[in-house]
Amino acid sequence: MGRTKKKYEELTIVDDFMFGKIMRNPEHCKKLLEIILDVKIRKITFLEDQKTMNPDYMSKGVRMDVYVEDGADTVYAVEMQARNTGELPMRSRYYQAVVDINLIEKGLDYERLKKSYIIFICTFDPFGKGKHIYHFKNLCHEDPTLRLEDGTEKIFLNTKGTMNDVDDELRSLLDYFESKVPQNAFTGKLDQAVIAARLHKDWRQEYMVIERMMMDSKREGIKEGKLINLVDLICRKLSKGKTPELIAEDLEEDAGKVQRICDVAGKYAPNYDIESITCELMTDDMHL
Repeated sequence: MGRTKKKYEELTIVDDFMFGKIMRNPEHCKKLLEIILDVKIRKITFLEDQKTMNPDYMSKGVRMDVYVEDGADTVYAVEMQARNTGELPMRSRYYQAVVDINLIEKGLDYERLKKSYIIFICTFDPFGKGKHIYHFKNLCHEDPTLRLEDGTEKIFLNTKGTMNDVDDELRSLLDYFESKVPQNAFTGKLDQAVIAARLHKDWRQEYMVIERMMMDSKREGIKEGKLINLVDLICRKLSKGKTPELIAEDLEEDAGKVQRICDVAGKYAPNYDIESITCELMTDDMHL
């Protein structure tokens, strides 16, 4: 299913944008982490909200809803996950790598990397076992009592859990994410914060800008996909010795457009690098 655009007034705590904004309140964020991890945290420092990090300029970026650290050399990366994309384990691995590289780039040697938690709050059961929480640490396969002690932990929370496996405070938090109905003082505060956020004009404007950018990006992706398919078809026919005129006729495409693609493709003959041809055409802003 495609992503359905929501009006700003319809956003809830489980929507990525709203969750990130609500968690900008240090009291809310600190309390959330304390409930999930069952620890006391003295203070937290926001590194950036919805932090975007790249391990290098060629790599896929990571945009985190919450990225904070405490005063005890621990980093927390939290993301609300409302859609089951089927690749959360691999994404958690990538998130961990990006967080570590980001820390190293700040001057830390690898032996001084901070302890880190990668946390996904899921509105679905990511592993299908009915648990409210799945907590992963690196253990020895031959001796599960032996921990690697590399300072990394990954946690996946499930708002649809069915087991009696968490305390009342965490269950109430997850139930609120699931039902949007507050059940205690903390979830009541979160709910009031959501109501207030819906009246925030600057956040509304920011959300609209982000949605517009995402729609533009989606349209560009569709355009590029169509162009790749067309380039591939044309190059196949060129490799068989067909002329641009015959190709345009076969494909029932505009002759000028086909000629332009053939001109660029000719630079890459006889192997026809489809991606490079498409990239050059997109750079030239060819309209389909």
